[in-house]
Amino acid sequence: MTAQYVEVMSVRVDAGSRTLYVDLKQNADGSRFVSISEVRRDADARSRILIDEEYLPDLFRALNAVLEFLSPKGQRKAYTVEEKRRTHSHAYEPWSDEEERRLQAECARGLNITQLAQSHGRTVTAIRARLELLALRANST
Repeated sequence: MTAQYVEVMSVRVDAGSRTLYVDLKQNADGSRFVSISEVRRDADARSRILIDEEYLPDLFRALNAVLEFLSPKGQRKAYTVEEKRRTHSHAYEPWSDEEERRLQAECARGLNITQLAQSHGRTVTAIRARLELLALRANST
């Protein structure tokens, strides 16, 4: 009997008295799935779950939520990027050359940091950091 799938890759995780195998496999039709197997060292028992590729993003979101819940409170962010972008539309976006030129011009016109932050859809902290990087000073008012 021929295998109906090929193993693309495998990762082994030693977990105490158990070993986990996370395998990416591909069916003959090209579809892929992940197989997570648990082997207990003290028994012949083996558990396995199969997850089709299309459900992996949902699984990763769920695992990330669990990891976030388990992380020490001091390491958790008080906000998400999406939440920050509700009040600062360009938060965490890379700065373009054009935006830096606009920042320099507005700074030369005398806009203060709060006005610059509003103009660029960024936080005051982001504006201060970019001004420092560009060796510029803005009005403090």
